[in-house]
Amino acid sequence: MRPITIFSIVVAIIIAAIVLNYVRKWRLREEYSILWLLLAGVMLVLASFEGITVWLAKELDVKYPPNILFFVALAFVAVMLFHYSLEISKLSDQSRKLAQELSLLRSRLERDGHLTMSEETRGAGEDPLPGGLGGAPPGKH
Repeated sequence: MRPITIFSIVVAIIIAAIVLNYVRKWRLREEYSILWLLLAGVMLVLASFEGITVWLAKELDVKYPPNILFFVALAFVAVMLFHYSLEISKLSDQSRKLAQELSLLRSRLERDGHLTMSEETRGAGEDPLPGGLGGAPPGKH
């Protein structure tokens, strides 16, 4: 086996081990772990069976077959980055919507006389909004 093949196999195993460790510690959701384990599996198969890599390199006119492994990994990372961009956009929209709803709740409470400016700005004591939605500074809930 060539050194690049051994290196690719080791990298695939390391990726799988890290992903499994993070899933075990509940720091990575299962839906994302499947994608990363799929990447590690594809890299492992392509690195272990050089015939597949050589055939794919010939079909794609790649001069150095192990480059296929790095192309697959790079393409996968690009897809993941796009997916994360979509998730960030969705979370940003949700955050903006929640901030708007909080502002509407505050103004409604102030209008109805349940919340005065002094209660809102004092920063200590009970949270004036139901469900812990505002008023108390971080760490005081």
